[in-house]
Amino acid sequence: MLGLLAASQGHAQTGPNQSAPASPAAPAAINPDSVFVNPEVRPQFVGGDRAFAAYVGKSIRYPQQALNRRISGRVFISFTLSAQGKVQDAHVVSGPGNGLNEEALRLIWTMPPWEPGRVNGQPVRVACTLPIAFNSGR
Repeated sequence: MLGLLAASQGHAQTGPNQSAPASPAAPAAINPDSVFVNPEVRPQFVGGDRAFAAYVGKSIRYPQQALNRRISGRVFISFTLSAQGKVQDAHVVSGPGNGLNEEALRLIWTMPPWEPGRVNGQPVRVACTLPIAFNSGR
């Protein structure tokens, strides 16, 4: 369910006049403002995908406007997950509208904290995109 965007992280290289360290260096400190796209350990909803599906099933409120028009579809929400596992900067990437976009955004903002992503064993901020599916039962 959790789609992470592709990323590249730069790595220091040794030049022709520099020698590589004889022993592995300690992991570099991670800038707390960095946002990772593909961390070593991906963030996870506490309890995994089944728990996320249960949260959505229990919390979703199908908008009356969409029900009346029998509108279904998926809303893609992008957000940053903080190093504490909390949603930040959530916004709709795409969706069918008719109240579904707003409801998907509400679900994301009200989620409980996640297990954060990790790099070098440290929790980090991660850019995430999640689909929220709506089915009017056609």
